[in-house]
Amino acid sequence: MKKHLLLLVFVLAVSVVQAQEMYSFMYSDTTGYFYTITNSIQQRDGDHVIDIYLAEDVGNYESVPLGHMFYKISPTALVVTDSLFVADTIGYGILWARNPWGEGNIRAAFEYHGDCDSSFVRISHFPDDNLHANPDEDVLVPVCQGVATNGIYVSLLDCKDDLIMLYYKALTDESANQHIARIGLDGTLKQQALLTENLIFNNLSPTGTLRLLKESPLQYYQWNVADDYPNDNLAVYVIDSVFHKNVVILNKMLKSEIVNPNTTIREYLNIGYETEVVPAEGDNILVAAKYTHDTNFYATTQDYGVAVAKYDLRTMQLKGYAVFNDNHAYYSTGYPMGLKMMRDGTVYFMYKEHGCYPEESVIIVKMDTDLNVEWKRFCKTGRVSMSSPLESPLVFEDEAGEEKGVTWCGYAIKDGNYNKLGWVYFMLNHDGTVNAAGEGIEVRPYAFYPNPVQSELHLSYSPDVQPARIELYDLQGRLLKTRTQGLESIGLEGLAAGQYLMKVTLQDGKEFTDKVVKE
Repeated sequence: MKKHLLLLVFVLAVSVVQAQEMYSFMYSDTTGYFYTITNSIQQRDGDHVIDIYLAEDVGNYESVPLGHMFYKISPTALVVTDSLFVADTIGYGILWARNPWGEGNIRAAFEYHGDCDSSFVRISHFPDDNLHANPDEDVLVPVCQGVATNGIYVSLLDCKDDLIMLYYKALTDESANQHIARIGLDGTLKQQALLTENLIFNNLSPTGTLRLLKESPLQYYQWNVADDYPNDNLAVYVIDSVFHKNVVILNKMLKSEIVNPNTTIREYLNIGYETEVVPAEGDNILVAAKYTHDTNFYATTQDYGVAVAKYDLRTMQLKGYAVFNDNHAYYSTGYPMGLKMMRDGTVYFMYKEHGCYPEESVIIVKMDTDLNVEWKRFCKTGRVSMSSPLESPLVFEDEAGEEKGVTWCGYAIKDGNYNKLGWVYFMLNHDGTVNAAGEGIEVRPYAFYPNPVQSELHLSYSPDVQPARIELYDLQGRLLKTRTQGLESIGLEGLAAGQYLMKVTLQDGKEFTDKVVKE
């Protein structure tokens, strides 16, 4: 059943195989009520497929079909080439992956059958890359008596081509046991175990994504806020191949230094639902979270941002971190929106920071394996605002399997209308260049703040560029100020309140123009 929905695709274009160009912005109206993106994959044919949970028709939001809409996107032409709606009331915890046994994709989800008071895992096969479904070939795997519920992103396909799926069985109205199951793609229930007893339901929601930690020895992991209030450290649950669990507590404190008898400087992560934890090389993991710098914990001396930290799970030691705060304003906050380490050790990080740009903006950073920043891109998305963190970036590969860049999928709102949610699709190549940055989209290798400004405008540049000149114009195009030295700021003293144009010229000759408001 083919449908078309409200479609909002915004792309940072990149060069890919055979130097093909991709356009960066596409928008299409439709009906339907959007809930969330659940999964995204790159198929063998190179196209991307995203899975969106939604109500098929808006109506009055009652008695309307719920299900999953699959969109197939051609990254070279940036068009939706196919779509498929599958009715399903299950919104979360669904696995969507390439079929390792052959062509096409597989889908797996828990479902409850009231007639036998039992829960099953349904394995569905999509036999090719054209979103054809074969429901007659679905496999039902009995898992347990009673209702099995699951959370967000609690299923994976591991390196042995087995489904690893977490689920919860209620004990009372407030508590549940957490179980884990290993299921073969042929429908064989290979292994089950009780993972955690007597979990409080209020503590289930922040539990992080189930991910593969490493292949040898085979290990998986989840994360949560450690139950050690007021410390709010990070708890990582390492699960081995026979489902034994080891809890590793990582200290959120990045740095604590006494500079004089009365002053202590602290830097620390704020672990919460926006936190992202992804595997790195060996026994290491990367953690992206909100960041706070303060002096003796007085509010007036606090500074906020985001940070990426590397930890060794074996020794529980902090191995390094990078802080991102492009505004340095009191109560300027941000949150992570995606983190990924590539096979070559490159780290990509997307975050959002209030105060540096308007709400319709994200910042994308490329780092090396030691978290040294190679480049930053400040992306203002016009009328589109990201309404929540995105899922972890997806590696973009060419036909030979070579990594060419990364993509992000998530959802957003347009023009501030929360009843009109759409989805976004980002794509960047390794050098951070953008070809054809479409209408309403601004991509800059620098940030500027504050805006509106009273007297002095500050600029922060990506380490891969060097500024040559800053010029300030009025809206009639008259040059008002020029600066060729000290290009980290430019003063607006003596100018009347109103709008101005700032032109930044880099040493390589590239030019950018931004609108600045003087208060």
